[in-house]
Amino acid sequence: MTTTAEIAIPQSAEDIAPSWVQQVLQKDLPGIIISDVHVKGSISEGEGFISQIVAFDADGTRNGTSQRYSLVAKLTDFERPWKVMKQWSKEAQIKMETSEVKFYSNAVPDLLSMALPSTEIKSKPGNEDDESHPPFNSLFLPKCYFAATDPSSMASVRVMENLKAQGFSIKPDLQPLSREEMMLAVGALAQVHGLSHRLELRSGVPLPEKYDWIMTPSNITALTAAGNHRYQTGVKEFAAAFPDQADLVARLEKLNLSLIHLEDPRIKVICHAECWVNNIMIKNAGDVPSEVRLVDWQMPGYRPPTYDLALLFLCATSWDVFHNHRDAILAHYHRKLQETLDPNGSSGLRSYTLEQLTADFKADCLGGVIGRFIRLVVLPADPDLLRMIQEIQEWGVI
Repeated sequence: MTTTAEIAIPQSAEDIAPSWVQQVLQKDLPGIIISDVHVKGSISEGEGFISQIVAFDADGTRNGTSQRYSLVAKLTDFERPWKVMKQWSKEAQIKMETSEVKFYSNAVPDLLSMALPSTEIKSKPGNEDDESHPPFNSLFLPKCYFAATDPSSMASVRVMENLKAQGFSIKPDLQPLSREEMMLAVGALAQVHGLSHRLELRSGVPLPEKYDWIMTPSNITALTAAGNHRYQTGVKEFAAAFPDQADLVARLEKLNLSLIHLEDPRIKVICHAECWVNNIMIKNAGDVPSEVRLVDWQMPGYRPPTYDLALLFLCATSWDVFHNHRDAILAHYHRKLQETLDPNGSSGLRSYTLEQLTADFKADCLGGVIGRFIRLVVLPADPDLLRMIQEIQEWGVI
């Protein structure tokens, strides 16, 4: 187990011991005593090929009461990514892993301070005495208890609540999100976008100056080569799936990541930048989707808010939702965004109209198409994708 100045960074599941878990939880749960840890094993690779995600339960006491905490430890795995993407670089992985660590350690407390009257985190109403669950502190991401990177090995760890234990799950077999699930997902994006915009206005400086780890067009070059190779491979797969689309394929072949990594004069926010179906966990109340959490914050970017929306539509839903329910979903996002912004403000996104949002979304669908083609290895080309791209072509974007 590699150590930092304060808490050790585990290298494998074998390092997850009661004394270590107690150290990790003490900041949020003072007085906690962990007596035993039950490691359940790694969660499937489909929920994050960059990291090893280990689920475990921790038993102990706090304030004289027995407690059980269902958690996951997200550990750096320098071998797994090479099995999925041969052009992967260790430099890119270190950048992504440390970005997520800093996102949870630095940005999340700042974002939550914009949403609450104070920085104190409160539990769900009615659950004040239920200490077996982590405090409820947002609607858009899991609670993170500890995140750190070891400076010598560059291995990272993030310890978070186990969303699966609370009834959240990723759609099986990468099934597309329904209209109702998309409403929840865009609502979560509206929250993080709106809070980050409030934070930037309050601090008075662009967020990349406050957070030098955030991914911008100028510092994302380490990921561009692998992404462009994967995109061109995706174009070939698309061409093989639709041999009668030669003209469209010729247009797609001319695209690359540099087109979406240009400096952009529009208002920017903290974006998830990887918001596709595999990074969205949904909880149902019966047969109705009721809550959503966005996971895998390894590429938080500084981009216009519609960058996330375009990727979400191209990589997470069906042609029916894209074509027939897009306007309603975008309008819902716009309402939620305005609700999150400072009610006393008048500048920035406060004056962002639904018409501007819709126009920006259509323009950013170029990036959504590129993002989908990069993922064709796990999201194969199908007739729904073809119909979405054909409609986007009609907008003059491709």
